[in-house]
Amino acid sequence: MIKILICICTFNRNKSLIECLNSIKKLKNINKFDVKILILDNSKLNNSFKIIKNYKKKNNLDILQHSEKKRGIVNARNKCLKISKTIKPEHIAFIDDDCRVDKNWLRNIFNLLKKIDADVITGPQKYEHENKTIKNNYSSIFEKNYKDKVVKVKWAASNNVFFKYDILKSIKDIKFDKNLNKFGIGEDQLFFSLIEQKGYKIYWSKNIFVTEKIHNHRTDIQWIKNRSERLGVLGHYLDIKLHGKITGYILNYLKSIYFIFLFIINYINFLNINRSIDSTNYFYRFYGKIIGPFKIKKIDFLK
Repeated sequence: MIKILICICTFNRNKSLIECLNSIKKLKNINKFDVKILILDNSKLNNSFKIIKNYKKKNNLDILQHSEKKRGIVNARNKCLKISKTIKPEHIAFIDDDCRVDKNWLRNIFNLLKKIDADVITGPQKYEHENKTIKNNYSSIFEKNYKDKVVKVKWAASNNVFFKYDILKSIKDIKFDKNLNKFGIGEDQLFFSLIEQKGYKIYWSKNIFVTEKIHNHRTDIQWIKNRSERLGVLGHYLDIKLHGKITGYILNYLKSIYFIFLFIINYINFLNINRSIDSTNYFYRFYGKIIGPFKIKKIDFLK
């Protein structure tokens, strides 16, 4: 049987973690594979331990429990990579503790692998309303959206990704970048971008998706401003890491010109019903890229 390790990093989200595990339990064709689930608790007191221990007694899932007391999603994900080297699965997956996998997630992954030579497979994250009073779904503007059902891409997000374990053996010391703990985002983009640079093929599929509830704090336009600025600053860091300092700086400012152009086009387009949201997003992406070189060493987004 094909060995699969599903990694779930968690931090004080026991309710959604159980919902995530329940969705894995309902996966079609799961019994055709040797699936292990790694719960990596990133809280100092390992708050999920007793809950998952009791869950294991009542459910037929092969769950491994480990902890990483050093706070930060990068530390947690790197601990998962380290543990995977002792398990040596054929495939590794990362999903978030507040996500639920579609029941056809695993079946669709292997159906796609029969058709294309993919090293990494990813897909969309869809959103559910946590309560009926929430009207805005601003999270969706930051999600990849393609017209085709299957698209070759440059990177993958770790909320929904499935990749060959052999990649970890082939690329020496490949890890999530610890510097990106200060951002709270972007470590997955850099990790899989570096993998893609080494010649590995990453594919996005519309049919391989997870769902997440919309969080209340993500329905305010101020959240768009903050996240877009962070993404702009982060983009500068990624460009340098992926292309070197000189080329990275050039790319950063070329992209800043691109974003201010998109801002102007959307701001004057009164026919666009999302005019305000789109123009806000593009302006703060531009602003983040402009200030990125000056703020990159001073920002700590985990405070």
